[in-house]
Amino acid sequence: MDKKLEAIIAIISDFVDVDPAEVTVDSKLRSDLGLNSFDFVNIAVEVEREYNIKIPDTDIEQLKTVGDLLDL
Repeated sequence: MDKKLEAIIAIISDFVDVDPAEVTVDSKLRSDLGLNSFDFVNIAVEVEREYNIKIPDTDIEQLKTVGDLLDL
């Protein structure tokens, strides 16, 4: 598995009760993983810290899958 994907999955699993082994690039953030708006914000902040990037709010709103988050 890609190191960046592993890091994203680790960040997600810190905020929601999900088995990291079951998370794939195609996992839907809301319906498959149960993320809510608060989770999205927390995960975005962690991704920004991890990769030293800024994610615009409009981009956060467009995220549908783990792959979308990875593409940022």
